[in-house]
Parts: sequence; C-alpha cells; structure tokens
Amino acid sequence: MKLKDFKAWSFTSLALALVMVIVAGLQIRAGDLSDFEVLGAWHTFWSGTVLAVIAGLVFCLRARASAFMEEAGAKGERQLKFLSKSPLLSLFFLSCAILFIEVMFIRYCSSQVRIFAFYKNIPLIACFLGLGLGCFLRGAQVRHLLLFFFWMVPLVLFLSQGSLLVEGFVSNIAAVASSEFILGDDLIVSRDAVSTFVAQFSMGGIAVLTLYIIATVFSFLGRMLGSAFEQVPRLSGYSADILGSLTGILCFVLLSYLHTPPWLWFAVGLVPLLFFLGRGRDTLVAAALIAMSVLAVLPSRGDTIWSSYQKLVGHETSDGYYLQISDVYFQMARDLSPEANAQRGFNPVPRYDAIYDQVDRNDSVLIVGAGMGNDVAAALRNGAKHVDAVEIDAAIVGLGRSDHPEHPYADSRVRIIVDDARSAFGKLPARSYDVVVFGALDSHTQLGISSVRLDNYVFTLESFAAARRLLKPGGSIVISAVTPLAWMPKRFSAMLETVCGQPVRTNNDTISAVTYVCQPVSNIADLNAAIEAAPGDLPTDDWPFLYLPERAIPQAYVVVVGLLLIASIRLLVGGGLGISNLTPFNAHMFFLGAGFLLMEVYAINRLALLFGTTWLVSAITIGLVLVMILCANLTTAFMRGDRRPIAYCALASALTIGFFIDPHSVLGRGDLAVYAYSLLVVLPVYFAGLVFAQSFQGALAAGPAIGANILGAMLGGWMEYATMVTGIRSMAVIALALYGCSVVAYVLMKKQGLKTACVESRA
Repeated sequence: MKLKDFKAWSFTSLALALVMVIVAGLQIRAGDLSDFEVLGAWHTFWSGTVLAVIAGLVFCLRARASAFMEEAGAKGERQLKFLSKSPLLSLFFLSCAILFIEVMFIRYCSSQVRIFAFYKNIPLIACFLGLGLGCFLRGAQVRHLLLFFFWMVPLVLFLSQGSLLVEGFVSNIAAVASSEFILGDDLIVSRDAVSTFVAQFSMGGIAVLTLYIIATVFSFLGRMLGSAFEQVPRLSGYSADILGSLTGILCFVLLSYLHTPPWLWFAVGLVPLLFFLGRGRDTLVAAALIAMSVLAVLPSRGDTIWSSYQKLVGHETSDGYYLQISDVYFQMARDLSPEANAQRGFNPVPRYDAIYDQVDRNDSVLIVGAGMGNDVAAALRNGAKHVDAVEIDAAIVGLGRSDHPEHPYADSRVRIIVDDARSAFGKLPARSYDVVVFGALDSHTQLGISSVRLDNYVFTLESFAAARRLLKPGGSIVISAVTPLAWMPKRFSAMLETVCGQPVRTNNDTISAVTYVCQPVSNIADLNAAIEAAPGDLPTDDWPFLYLPERAIPQAYVVVVGLLLIASIRLLVGGGLGISNLTPFNAHMFFLGAGFLLMEVYAINRLALLFGTTWLVSAITIGLVLVMILCANLTTAFMRGDRRPIAYCALASALTIGFFIDPHSVLGRGDLAVYAYSLLVVLPVYFAGLVFAQSFQGALAAGPAIGANILGAMLGGWMEYATMVTGIRSMAVIALALYGCSVVAYVLMKKQGLKTACVESRA
C-alpha cells in the first residue's frame, strides 16, 4: 500500500470515529433515551473510540508501513497468489467468496440502514459498479486485497454501530421525499413542495455517497476477478465462475436458514480470501483486519435474531414484548386479556377484539400475518374453536411462542403454518373459515432484488379473491392496516368492494390503524371479470404496488437514479474508462448483462406467485438461473459454428410465450403444469447463456468482457423500476428490447469483421 492510501484511510476513519463518539455522547448525555436505546448508544460510543485509536496508530505509523509495503514489492512478492497448476480452482474459490460477500453485504446493509430495504437496488448496483470497474482495470496485486480489508473495517463499524445515529434521520428523509408510502420512525402524513424537493436531493446525496463508498471497496475484488479470468480458458473459466457463484449463494442460504449472526457471515466470507495472500506478514495484517470486521458486527442489543428474512430485535417491557425489525418498531406482544385490561383500567389496543363484534360468527378463523400472536390471542378470547395462523417468518413465531404474555401459540385450538400467505391460500381447503383476518402487515423489506415488497402480493385483488374462496357462506374478510395517507383507505375499500360486491365497513382504532370488514355477497357471477374491470390503480398480481398512489415512478426515484447515473459515469471515467471502451463487443456484452438481470428478477416475481414470496423460492430461482447458465456453457462446448442467431430467435420466442401465458392459468391444473410453467420462465436464461458463452469464448481480454457484462446489470437494475408504471409482465418486453440492443451490437461486430474483439482498458 502506498503512503497516500494510509493517509486517506486514517483521515476518513478518524472523521467517522469522531462523529460516532460525539453524537453518541450527546445522545447519552441528553438523558431522553430508554435503557434499551442507551445500550446501543454506548456501543456506538466505544466503537467510535476504538476506531479513532486505530486510525491514529495507522496515521502515526504510515511511513513505516508504506516502506514495508514498498520493500516487499521490490522483492517481487506483491502479486496475488493464484494456483498456477489449478487456475480454474482459484477462480472457483474467488467467485464463491465474492458472491457470498456481495449477498452478505447487501443484506447486512439493508438491515442496518432500513431505507436500503426499500431502495435495495442502491447497494446492489454499487456492488455491480465496483465489480465491473475492477474487472475492466484488472492488474490485481496484494495491495488491492489489503485495501479491501482495510476499508471494510470503518465501513462495517459504521454499519454495525454508527448507522443507529442516522438510520431514523435517513428513513424520514426518504419518507418525506417519496410519494410511495414508507413507514419510518415518524408517520409522514403531509408534506409541502419545498420540503419534498429538499428531501429528494438529500436522499440523492446519501445514495451517491453510498454508491461511491461501496463501489470503491468492491472494485478491489473486481480487480481480482478480472485478473483471475485472464489466466484460464474463456468458457471453462466462465463455468468455474458460475459454479463458484452458485456455491457461494448456497452457503449464504444455508447460514440464513440456520438464523446465524453476521459475525459468522463475515468470517465465512472474508477468511477464504487469505488464501490469495500466501504466507507472511501480509497474511497476518489481513487476518487482523478480518478479525476487526468480525468483532465490529458482534455487539447486539436486546434479543437479536437474524431470521431468514430480516433482523429482529426484541426486549421485555412493562407493557409486553417489544419487537423491532431493522431497529424500527414492528409490533408489541401484549396481554390484552380481560384481567389485564381491568388491572390497567383500559384496553390499549381495542381493535383486536372489536373485529369480532363486526362478524356474524367466528368458529373457524384464518389469520395471515399472525406475527407474535396478538390476532390469534384475540380470536381465542372471542370464542374461536379453531385458528389457523399463517406467518412467513419462523423466527417471529418462535418469539411468539416464548414471549407472548397470553401464550396463544400453545393453545390446542391453534395450528401454526409457516408459509407465505398466497402460498397458503393455494393449499388450504375452500369454504373452511368463518373469518379470514389479514394482520397489520408491513414487511419492511423487498422480495430479493425486486422493487416488490415481501407483502405486496398479499394485498392484491387476486389475493383477496383467493381469500374469499376460503370463506364459508356468510363469512367475512377483515383487514387491519396502517393507512395514514388519504388515498390509502380509499384503495383498501375499493379493492374489498370489488371482491366482496358490497360496501366495506371501517373502524379507526388510531389516527393510522384502520380495520376494514366486508362480507362477500354470493351472487357475483364472474369474480375474474370483476377484477379485470376494476380501476387500473388498484393493485393486481401484475401491478402489486400497494404503497404507490398511482402507476408512476415516484419522483424521488427519478431524482435519486438520475444522480446515481451521473455519479456512476463519473466514477467509471475516473477509473480509466473512456470512449475507446465503447466498442461493439463491449456494448454487446453490456446489454446481455442488462437483459440477464431483468430476466432473473422477472423469474423471481413469477415463481413467487406460484410458490410464495419466501426466501427459499428466491434462492431456488437464483439457483435455477445459474444451473441454466451452466447447461448453456456445456452446450456451447459441443457446438460448432456461430449459433448465436438461432439462440437469439429461441430467446425471443421463449420471452414472448412467457409474456402471453398468465401464471394463474396453470394453478389448479396439477404439479406438472406448474413445473412446466416454471421451466418456461427460466428457459430464456439458457438461450441468453448460449449467446453469452459463444461471445465470451472468443474474447481477447476476459476481464473487460466480464466487466462490461456486470456493468450492464446496473442498467437492468435501474430498468426494473419501470414496472412501477407498466407492471411485472412488461419486464419480459423490456428484456427483449435490451437483447435487441445486444443484437444490433452483434451485427456491428460482424460488419467490422471483429470476431469478438475487446479493447483493452487503460488500467
């Protein structure tokens, strides 16, 4: 590492440490925090103090450390250690580590700074930008890997502890900036034009800063990936990369399934990179830095559980068990029994019991979004003989079992179903329930890399129609929802009226929580026709954006994405990419990457409708996509001649057929029809893989080719926001258009007589 590297790291880390120490100290001194929040503030204070000491030591020893690095470089020991006899194995391990670190980092970032659970594309695109730029630059040395480890320390320390200082502030900025409903620390019911404008550009500035930091850190890994690709045959190297990526994702899925904490993620993800340093003081320095990153994410407050979906933080209070998701209030498990209410003198949340005053009977009750059990306890208190409780997160159910004061999940009348609501609707018998209750759902996170939230498919016309089919004659649908904005109660009422065929009764528990009750009439001739005739701004499975007031990309997204595009171009130009890199081949690879990411998101959304919006469905979908790419590579190895025109035609045909087949058309037709449709959804990836594999096989420089492809995925990530206007099915059309652009670039390549030439970057 050079002297300037140590200086930049020291000053940045010291500034960050001082902010953490000063702000945390002021919060503690103010004395207006709860005991629970004080613990978090002290964690931030001491973490900042430790970082300040480390930054000071590094600054004081910067000359000696730089001299050591330069001396080692003079001895020719500064190249990363790749297995010369097994370069494919090196690429496999590197790809495995990089994909693991990428998904780990995106999840951790969105859990610690909650706004990135809604703007999840920002850390995702930042990772793509850094990896793509690094692949273009290549020339990885020990210095670059050490820089990655060095910069991870302050970044992880801030995400782990310092983020608590700004999380609420950033969330409220986003809530003010966007017309999309975002439940922040404070409810934003109204906003003026000036505050909205300021908040939008403030959110853009935060996003740009995040982009620069994450992209810079991941560019060091991108250099390693680009260098590793140059040492292997193109096609076999790409296969090793995909196998490694698949292994990395499977490893993270396993750790998520086991509800493991982040310190284990960081250890599993970072330690394997030590292999590329060999033996010596470099490895000792890197190991110490890894230990710092692991220790940085170790402290927690309260009962912290990292479920398969989100970070849960709970603790006992005098009023019940308080549960947060990503450090924001989620729900409170309360004792609302008549005895407890009599003791306190009032019922603090009357809406749970008030539901059963508005329904004719409640012998059999289905509750979706059961959480820790408040709705279940209410059903039991009001005489339910059988309750099916559906909750997607097993960890939340576990907290309900152990910490709910009324212990509803221990009652023999209750059956717990850990599943997605839509998936459960398809499995439960029709005409089985007197009441279907939708709990106060707000998922606080998105479905994978999609802008669709985890609970969006629960609140669509088709979902309410599926719930209606589960009701006995004369049964009722009940929804409890936080709907503080003026347009939201109107939307819920309109949706239920469409499905039920008569007006909806509402009951306001507080200024924000509203209960909606409807009893479907029995004479709706064609429910599907009623749904198709509904106004276009009501959420459907094709446009499942419950929290958007209209079919439009919120202006906040436009401003943020615009600023991020400018910042991305500036970062790429500053990294050495210029006009000379805009070759037909690079454009061809770029648009292949853009189309691929859209197809992946499209597949996750389509299969979620068939199998549920669970983490397992997303993981299996991504695994199927990677398997399809491996199959394409294997096919390419046995192909003779240029088969890309045929592959393009097959790709266009598969996307077109998939566009016209509605996923609902296969439901109820047996498992074979469902699996056939699932294959159709991922089949375009195979044909796109054939095109990519043949193009990449002849690339003169593998690193820039992979870099262009990864950078193209950035465009696909931004294009996904178009579905807020056009709907989910349109992703197939947008992907087709992006692949059309890759065809144009392919034709230009052929006209110029280029086999698959790639211009070298100015690394």
